[in-house]
Amino acid sequence: MAKQYELTYTIDKNLALDEANALFERVVSYFPQAITSGKERDFFSLEFYSEPEIIQDLEKKIKSEPQIKKHVIIKKEKIKIMRMRTKTKNAPEPVSSQEEQKVEKAQLKEIDEKLKQIFGE
Repeated sequence: MAKQYELTYTIDKNLALDEANALFERVVSYFPQAITSGKERDFFSLEFYSEPEIIQDLEKKIKSEPQIKKHVIIKKEKIKIMRMRTKTKNAPEPVSSQEEQKVEKAQLKEIDEKLKQIFGE
């Protein structure tokens, strides 16, 4: 199964612009499944998909380019996005069962008194 990787490399600052672009195109051709790329004057980055077994061959190709000074290939990991739980400002505090029973009893007493008034008992 193909994994997502990122190649980042630097080149000699004295390399001519057209040579740097030619090198970039040559490096991109090593990666048939390149998805994004970015380049500055002497700093290049490329994201791609590849089988893990092929990475060593790609490393050899990159090392064989004399204009590339430093490089790194990293495996991109999927990031799991987690939502933070927040407490709403107006949320009532949880009430214990004893407090609920007291409130229920008080309400029942009020209802009983009103019924007595209505029926005259």
